[in-house]
Amino acid sequence: MKKILMAIVALSILLTAPLIYNRAKVEWQNDTYEMIVPYEEIRELENRGLDTGEMLSTLADLGVKGISFEPTGIQDLEKKGQVMTLTKSDLFSMLQNEDEVTRENVLYSRANGLYILLRNDLDERWERAILTTFKDRIEKVEDVPTLTGESLYFISGLNKQELLQGTTTVSNPILTKPIGYDEEVIAEYAAYGFEPVFRIGNNVSEANSFVLDQMKQLSDQFDAHKIVFTGNAMLGVSPHEDLEITDAEEYALRLKNEGFVLMPIEFTDQDGLQTYARTFQNKIVRLHSIDFFDGRGGYTDRATRAVKERNIRALYIHIADIKRLEAEMITADQSFEVATIGIDAIQEKMADKHQPGISQSYNILKSSTWMTLAALIGVAAFIAVAALMVSEKIALLTFGGMLVVAAGYIVTGSILFLQAAALAVSIVAATWAAITGEYINSKKEMVIKFVKAAAIALIGAWFVTALLYGNLFLVKIDEFRGVKLLFLLPIVLTGLHVIRDHVKELALAFTRNYYFIIFAVLAAGMAILLLRSGNDAGEIVSGAELMLRQGLEDLMFVRPRTKEFLIGYPLFVLAMFIIYQGKGWEQRIGKYLLAGGAIGFLSTVNTFTHLHIPLYISVLRTIYGFAIGALLGIVLIWMYKLGKKYWPLIQAKL
Repeated sequence: MKKILMAIVALSILLTAPLIYNRAKVEWQNDTYEMIVPYEEIRELENRGLDTGEMLSTLADLGVKGISFEPTGIQDLEKKGQVMTLTKSDLFSMLQNEDEVTRENVLYSRANGLYILLRNDLDERWERAILTTFKDRIEKVEDVPTLTGESLYFISGLNKQELLQGTTTVSNPILTKPIGYDEEVIAEYAAYGFEPVFRIGNNVSEANSFVLDQMKQLSDQFDAHKIVFTGNAMLGVSPHEDLEITDAEEYALRLKNEGFVLMPIEFTDQDGLQTYARTFQNKIVRLHSIDFFDGRGGYTDRATRAVKERNIRALYIHIADIKRLEAEMITADQSFEVATIGIDAIQEKMADKHQPGISQSYNILKSSTWMTLAALIGVAAFIAVAALMVSEKIALLTFGGMLVVAAGYIVTGSILFLQAAALAVSIVAATWAAITGEYINSKKEMVIKFVKAAAIALIGAWFVTALLYGNLFLVKIDEFRGVKLLFLLPIVLTGLHVIRDHVKELALAFTRNYYFIIFAVLAAGMAILLLRSGNDAGEIVSGAELMLRQGLEDLMFVRPRTKEFLIGYPLFVLAMFIIYQGKGWEQRIGKYLLAGGAIGFLSTVNTFTHLHIPLYISVLRTIYGFAIGALLGIVLIWMYKLGKKYWPLIQAKL
């Protein structure tokens, strides 16, 4: 039975090899990253005295290729001096010399809202855009005197220019509602050789849907197809979960069919992203935001790591600290200098493989149904082989159970079945790899078992990569599920396996002496391990460890994982040596250490569950982990032998 199952595993690996090859090829070929700067910040620096031409020339020399543009709102026209926005109080104060009737009309004749005074140098298209956008809410004011060529309008709504939202103030939505892109400005920047990138929020409706038409026209005109959504929600998402609005799907389909490329922002949770991502499929470029003024530090390392290790192909770089500029805490020259130094540092440290330019989405990665089925059957056979260590009956049951999972996927097409299979094979592979070191009869066998255990872990990683396949996994829209279980169960299962023959004896030992303290320490270690898993783990990592990590990365291009080379594999090597050399309780302690060794193998499998990390990075990281971990294991053996030799002398002196 074992030979049949192993043959199925081997055949499955052979059949799914094209998937692994294609993914590695697609990742390797897409090596261009794009640096994007917001136009609003360039304009802010320009308004404060910097020369636009010189700024753009400097940015171009530094490799910046994209400029992002948001639709113009009344607020932007006001900054240019082309309109003036007035509250009732403002207008009332301006009319001190007018008759009482005129002044009272301002106070009492209209509901809440804002007055918009259009200057005589305002382009007609902006006036038309304002009238179209606010068509049901806007009226021309005829009973208040204005200068020749100026027009005064009243827009009903909120009557304050700034609103309190939480602990911050935001502009009145009347002022920020999109009324169109500034085509002349976009054309000017495109002439400099920059790619326009469109930014838009969830504030487009039927009243101003012409903004989307204009975006499409500009996209065709300047061959600019990337779109970044601002705020906490994608375009068309319902303003409240209880409202049944499906506009998000319609907008997503429209934008995808019009040739746009979606740019989701890393670490930003935007409502509707899953809907958009599944519609856009492979037309996605992940974006990482870098703000040199947020006080976080480590900008160069974060940017280079994002491109090198996380399949991110766009960096959104802030070049102006607008709040500090407004408070006169920093000058425009200083702000731009900070940004240019930072961008230059990113360029200098970026790996030679990655060059600045116009970013592209990844080529299509799609698995055929029969290949996915081959991977699922291979997983079933792999888990069944591991289950043979318990009994043939359990092996048959697990094989049948995994085939049910495969059938569930074939019938429903739900990736939940693939994620469940990936989690199962990950846990089994890490556990089986650790248990491999249970019986050692020679030093040569230690080497063979280490290689065998590594192979088992990598086969598990192979199946995870083959199961969770496609562009949405590549750019982390979909991902591996169950990381906490992967970090916990292999250790627990390995521990249960090695104590299976003397559970009662151990239980009595725990109740009679200080071993329960050891148990408590191990439990605390497990808790720390779980807390350090996942994306938020960096928050509890010490500064010294972060420095060590960065040093290793600078030295080795990619750092090996600490859990592997510093904990798991050294313990696994030491455990095998103690099992080989020891007798009785000493040998038993060696077997207990295999549970610690499981940390290394679960970490190896976990490396490949980070599906947004390029395969060549994961492979290199894993090789480092095996090699350095084995060497440190030899050091642990030497220390163990030294301690064993001198411990009787120390005891005698005590």
